[in-house]
Amino acid sequence: MKAGVPTLLDLLEKAGVKGTFYLSMGPDNAGKAIFNVFQRPGFFSKMRRTKAARVYGLRTLLSGTLLPARMIATALPEVARRIVAEGHEAGVHAWDHRRWQDQLENLSEAQVARELARAFEAFVEVFGAPPKTFAAPAWFASDASLSFQENLGLDYASDCRGEEPFIPIVGGAALVTPQIPTTLPTLDEALGDTHSVARAFFTSVAVAAGKARWPVLTVHAELEGGPFADDLTWFLEQAAEADIRVTTLRELLTARCGTGKPLPRRTMGHGTVPGRHGKVSMPVVG
Repeated sequence: MKAGVPTLLDLLEKAGVKGTFYLSMGPDNAGKAIFNVFQRPGFFSKMRRTKAARVYGLRTLLSGTLLPARMIATALPEVARRIVAEGHEAGVHAWDHRRWQDQLENLSEAQVARELARAFEAFVEVFGAPPKTFAAPAWFASDASLSFQENLGLDYASDCRGEEPFIPIVGGAALVTPQIPTTLPTLDEALGDTHSVARAFFTSVAVAAGKARWPVLTVHAELEGGPFADDLTWFLEQAAEADIRVTTLRELLTARCGTGKPLPRRTMGHGTVPGRHGKVSMPVVG
């Protein structure tokens, strides 16, 4: 976050566009991901394919295991506040990203509530106001997390993959908080270790975004704010030339609601997406 977020802010400013940032507020336990080598098929191949040591750095890969876990957004309040100061939207991503991603299915309702509460409390400490949006780590939500979010005063959440904004249904009942899913693939799902691969990826994403009605692209500070910053800059230039408007998720939802058509209601389920190990949340269509 210390280097990646400022880089993203700089290139977004240069492009003259705004975005929505989701912040992990608590400890960086990224090193604990190593245990997925034994528990999740495809994890090791992904780490090898994305050249994780080069992209994330040895300090991050050992954080929470051989090295102490460092705090993320709460340790860098000046970087976090710069997001809002420059006109972008900020929301909560997690307290402990690794714990949520790896253990959510086994957490009790009380434990889920505590994870969310700690993250939201930390957000208030940094920004002086509660967040109005949340995005689940690794696009993975549960009935417990979705239900508890109803008590948090959110305007919307982005907890899943999908094709368009929708109203989630949990336990047969429609929730109040709409979901804005990530619709496009992410760089780490396609990545080898070359800029030619990244450029080809962003070329395909630009084409897909131009065809989609409500496209949402997720980028990561450690990738597009790191070694692939120039490739994201190139994508933003291509988007501008193609008259693809880059904006915040809030503005996208406002535009969608402005069509006068009600958001579809969808039961939230789980599935897989190419290039990503493990399950992600997604609406069940049909």
